[in-house]
Amino acid sequence: MTRFIVFTGRSTLLETSVGGAQSVQSFEVQETTRVGFEVDDYDEGVTYQITIGDIPIAEAPQERRSRLEWPASPCLDGASGVTPISLRDAATGDILARTLALVEPSKLSENAYDAMFEDMRRISVELLLDLISKSRLALAQLPSSHGSGVQPLTARLELSQIRRFWKCFSPVIADILEDPHTELRPMQITRPLRPGERLTPDVVQRFAHRGLTARDAVRSGRLVELATSEQVRNTRENRVLVAFMDLLRRRVERSLRRARSEREMRLAQKRSYGSADAALARFIELREDPKIARLQEIVDACEGTMTEVHRAMQSFSVPVTRMGRQGFLASFNGPFFRSHPKYARAARLMLAFLNNTAIVVEQGDAEGAKSIETIFEQWVFFQFSAALQAAGLSCISHNSIFEPIARDRFSVDLDRNAAIDFEAPDKRIVRLRYEPTILPREAAQGMDSLYRGNSASPWTPDIVLEILAPSADLRDYRLAYAAVIDAKYTTVGNVWDRLQKIEKYREIRSVDTDSQIARQVWVAAPISASLQPRDEAVTWSTGGDVGANALDVILGVLGVDPADRDQTGATLKAFILGLLAHSAEYARATSRQ
Repeated sequence: MTRFIVFTGRSTLLETSVGGAQSVQSFEVQETTRVGFEVDDYDEGVTYQITIGDIPIAEAPQERRSRLEWPASPCLDGASGVTPISLRDAATGDILARTLALVEPSKLSENAYDAMFEDMRRISVELLLDLISKSRLALAQLPSSHGSGVQPLTARLELSQIRRFWKCFSPVIADILEDPHTELRPMQITRPLRPGERLTPDVVQRFAHRGLTARDAVRSGRLVELATSEQVRNTRENRVLVAFMDLLRRRVERSLRRARSEREMRLAQKRSYGSADAALARFIELREDPKIARLQEIVDACEGTMTEVHRAMQSFSVPVTRMGRQGFLASFNGPFFRSHPKYARAARLMLAFLNNTAIVVEQGDAEGAKSIETIFEQWVFFQFSAALQAAGLSCISHNSIFEPIARDRFSVDLDRNAAIDFEAPDKRIVRLRYEPTILPREAAQGMDSLYRGNSASPWTPDIVLEILAPSADLRDYRLAYAAVIDAKYTTVGNVWDRLQKIEKYREIRSVDTDSQIARQVWVAAPISASLQPRDEAVTWSTGGDVGANALDVILGVLGVDPADRDQTGATLKAFILGLLAHSAEYARATSRQ
């Protein structure tokens, strides 16, 4: 019988038969464990392939008499949670055997892991988008320190804010509904005349044209069209209130749809695992059940809030219209919203809400669908963004960071080649680029500022910091210096090996000058916050003083610890200050040559 075996060292983690209907077994493992695979008594007519999730193992198996062996390797590196492992027929794609690895992250402490995820869920700590006044990006560690009213939010944080807001706003609406604003409006009604009713001259004249007196019209009981007036609630002020509540309802409904979808996805995934495997059931209970319970709480909260908001809207008995932010702001300047105490209070609350919800950051528990490496790379990018701000640079533009999803609302995402520009006090520009594609020279001409040397294939380092120097008239800029940072989700014992593998980035050149422009290459890893040049003769102080020759190429390791936010921030600020200082010395030295 053909058997599929998962092992580590001399220990067998799992053994299962190949082919036929069978329950899926699981095993618990740390992400850094070296795991290997065997197919015992294999069929020579089948080409076997092993996939971790959807990613096939690149190494070819070794033949050992009656078995195939894939040597142990860190193949679960970067995995987290329930990770399917499949043995497939490479020719047909059929799954011959399947197991589930229950992976616990081990490169980061639990606190660091949670802190990194929390940062990615609430990018508001890093990003401020001032849509109201400057229409440009600003980055900072703490939003409150900049006095800006704009508060970026995750979809779930937005729901929490709406619920808190509704607790304050709904009593104001209840007070208004006790005596709502009304207007006396003329209207025409058709009804019989009543005895003794005073008629206007135009009504008497209409009867006279028909040969009737008013008394005759009353006696006949004829229907008569009469002008009158009525107090109505359909005023501009009430329509504004209803439009605003409809805005709240639609935002809550959006959160509700996302929470329901994610809840159903997780429940379906949980049902697909079954309950026969005790280890899997325990793992799911610890990891998935709390998330499903939180999602159910969100669904219940959304439904309750939507019911309350809809009931308040109906109480006004006015048609629902949609308004943009500028329409709301113009309405709040109207005389009634300024003078009437209850409506003025409602206007103040609505204005504060609109000024504090400019960005929606689409991150939540579903972020776990990304690999930990990707999350770490993006987390490092945002830490460098904050460090540039902390070092005294001003953000002047951004590209491919925010995607519009509705009027005055944006989703934060990072696509390859995304970039943010910062201006230093000396007017130099630092461009922070995420996963730029470094092309060969011919392809890069007219397309990019960088190219790679002797190779036909492109490179994609995680982060590149370009320093652009202004010309005499401060209008033309030229690339003067670059630093490459590769974010490696690895352990302290591997960082120097990782640095050696990316040393090739020193060959990145400037399209304009053909010079080797990448003067620094660093690995950023989730280890204790630190700044370690590889050359022991190079020094780097916490204030950014770099002890190195101006023409030196500097390589090293940056420790960026998600669990130690303060020290990581201080380390990266020192790095930015030193980068600016060394690049300025390099510019002076090359100008003398």
